Amino acid sequence: MSLRRILATALRIVQQFSRDGRTLVLILVAPLAVLLLLNSALSGKAPEVTLGVVADATSFSPAAFSQMENQLKTIDRVHVVMIDRDKVDQDLREGKADGVLLTPQETDPPTSLVLRVEGSDPATAQRLRLIVEQAAKGFQPNAPAEPASVRTEYLYGGKEYTETDALAPYFIGLFDFLFVFLLSSVAFLRERSQGTMERVLVSPLSRSELVVGYLLGFTIFALLQALMIMFFVIGVLHIHYAGSLVLLLLVTLLLTIGAINLGIFTSVFAKNELQVIQFVPLLLVPQILLGGLFFPVRSLPVVLKQLAYLFPVTYANFALKDVMVRGFGLAGIWTDVVFLVAFAVLMVGAAVLSLGRRRAFP
Repeated sequence: MSLRRILATALRIVQQFSRDGRTLVLILVAPLAVLLLLNSALSGKAPEVTLGVVADATSFSPAAFSQMENQLKTIDRVHVVMIDRDKVDQDLREGKADGVLLTPQETDPPTSLVLRVEGSDPATAQRLRLIVEQAAKGFQPNAPAEPASVRTEYLYGGKEYTETDALAPYFIGLFDFLFVFLLSSVAFLRERSQGTMERVLVSPLSRSELVVGYLLGFTIFALLQALMIMFFVIGVLHIHYAGSLVLLLLVTLLLTIGAINLGIFTSVFAKNELQVIQFVPLLLVPQILLGGLFFPVRSLPVVLKQLAYLFPVTYANFALKDVMVRGFGLAGIWTDVVFLVAFAVLMVGAAVLSLGRRRAFP
């Protein structure tokens, strides 16, 4: 074994990478940027939960309930607001409260309290349940023979829903976007590197026809992937869902169209598969971190929250969760669908224009 040949090989690798600015950025700068992003996201305080209180009954001691209410207000990251009984579900849907504590009415047992939670986030529901149960130990109704009990009701989901049920929509959107982006960008890059793209572009086929043709071809496999993921999640993992499967497919299809054309667009700026991978920290990692999978969007610092609202994965996650967990129809997710449609149209246009910018493999 020759040390001189080993050092010569190592020197060649160093020289090769030192002339590739994007690789140097990936190695030296990208990890720092991701760490900075993580630090900013984690530096935010734990998400505050809002507990609504309905106190319009006459079958309990106002003084005792006032004491319990004051105890709730002393708990860190719990915001207590007063809610009208006839607006409980409306306020939960609109996000004005994560849960509502209802005091007993005259027709209810005097020792019963009802905690009605929004339910789409099992962790928040569990946190509210523990908080209220602890506070209820000091609540004595007018009939103080026994302490108050708490019954939990759910607007969405239910006690059988787990964190896996809550996270499943995020994984569906993330996997569809990630794998489709990598598939389309690498495949389109190979078309150019092998000279196929150059021959096609001198044919009567227009750039728009080329992009739409690739889009249809990739969409077949992307749709197959989405179907497999969805039915595996539902049929094998037995994830609970409340909405329409057709609507879930519509959302994933729109996200897929955008991802395909984003891959076509970014492949124009890459010379090899390694440089395609270099786009992952720039384009995909921020969407993974800020799209709601690891941190609730509402708990992010203001700057990162505004950044998250620019990402298509964020809106796909919102729509998929609204359909799967809350059972929303198209009317409930139309704003998310409009953003995904706009993103898909924008990426189709960018893909068409990029072909005119560089036609041959550099």
